[in-house]
Amino acid sequence: MKILVVYYSHTGSNKYLAEKIARSIGCEIEAIKPRLNLLPFLMLFSLVKTGPGIKILSHKVNESDRIIVCGPIWMGQLISPLRDFISAHRKSINRLYFASCCGSTDAAKYDKFGHAIVFDKVKNMLGDKCIHCEAFPIGLVLSAKEKEDGNAIMKARLSDSNFTGDIQKRFEDFIQKVAE
Repeated sequence: MKILVVYYSHTGSNKYLAEKIARSIGCEIEAIKPRLNLLPFLMLFSLVKTGPGIKILSHKVNESDRIIVCGPIWMGQLISPLRDFISAHRKSINRLYFASCCGSTDAAKYDKFGHAIVFDKVKNMLGDKCIHCEAFPIGLVLSAKEKEDGNAIMKARLSDSNFTGDIQKRFEDFIQKVAE
């Protein structure tokens, strides 16, 4: 079985997550590169549900049995680099798994800025090809006090030193689902 991890990361947490996934299952990995990679424009493109497109990948998506897409959720939106990737490769994707290190919590996943809404968008785009979506809320690596501090949430980054406990367990469960 051939698996490819593709990711977009602005702050580094989703790159860390994507690299950890690729190492765990021993597969290829590639960054999604938007044609226009300026944060204000990417945020605007994400809000208006369009994008500048992405650069051509060096890997062929149709040669992979499973694709793992990893990237952030901004303001409750499927960000344009991820949407552009899925749109460009919709017909070539056999099975897709979606992972996101995000700021929303499990308790707020259906709120305006929650990750479940984005997961529903991915499922609507791909239908049965979308096998599983998993959130890795950044709050899982914070102390109780830090979870109440919006600034701490925005500054937090995944790393080897904090990827323990609940987030590690969630990660192991995700890897198991990909392997099934």
